[in-house]
Amino acid sequence: MAKMTKRELKEQRRLENQEKLKNQKRNEMIRKIAIWAGAAIILGASVWVLIVLSNSTPNKENKITTPPISKDDITIGTESARVTLVEYSDFQCPACAAYHPIVSQLISEFEGKLLFAYRFFPLSQTHKNAMISAQAAMAAHKQGKFREMHDMLFVNQNSWANENNAEEIFIGYAREIGLDIEKFKTDLNSDGTKKFIQDQYSQGVSIGVNSTPTFFVNGQKILTPGTYADFKKLIENEINKK
Repeated sequence: MAKMTKRELKEQRRLENQEKLKNQKRNEMIRKIAIWAGAAIILGASVWVLIVLSNSTPNKENKITTPPISKDDITIGTESARVTLVEYSDFQCPACAAYHPIVSQLISEFEGKLLFAYRFFPLSQTHKNAMISAQAAMAAHKQGKFREMHDMLFVNQNSWANENNAEEIFIGYAREIGLDIEKFKTDLNSDGTKKFIQDQYSQGVSIGVNSTPTFFVNGQKILTPGTYADFKKLIENEINKK
C-alpha cells in the first residue's frame, strides 16, 4: 500500500476536522432544539394549567352551598320570603362592620321579600374579642334583642375591639338596649351559648367558609358585591327569577 504524502495527510486531517466540526454543530443544534422543545412543552403545560384553574376555580366557588335555614337560625325578616341571605360573620371583623350598613339597608328595602340569617364565624385566632362579642349577641338573642345588640356591636366596633374589658363593655350595651342584666350575664358565658356559636363555626368550616363576611343567596355562595347597588341588583335578580 502506497504511503500518503504530507500534502495528502494534511488534506485528510483538514477533511476530518471539517467533518468533526460539522458533527459538533449538528449535535449542538440538536441539543438546542431539544431545549426549545422542552421549554415549549413546559410553557404550554403551564398555560393549560392556568386556563384550567381560571375556569374551574369560580365554578367551584359557586357550587359551595350552605345548609337551609332552620328553626335554630337567628333570622330577621319574613320566613316565606323569596330570597334568603345568609352571612357568616365575625363582630370584630372590620370588613363585616363595613358591610353592616349595606346588609341593614337590604333588610329594610326588601322587607317582606328577604329573609336574613346571621351565622357566627368568630375568627378567634386573629381577633381577641371575636368570641366574647359573639356570646354577647347570642345572649341578647335569648332575650329577643339580637338585632339591637348586633347593631350596637358593629357600630361601636372600634370602641371594644382591642379592649381587655370587653365583657364589661357589652354588659353596658345590654343595659342600653333594656336587657335583664343578670340573665344576660348568665347567658353570656353559658356552655349552651358557647356550643351554639362553635357549632355554627364548625358548620361554616365544613362547607368551605374561610373568611368573613361570607354571603350565601338562596343557598349558593356568592362573590361579595363591592357596592350596595351591586348587592341590591343581585337580590332583585333572585326575586325576579321565575
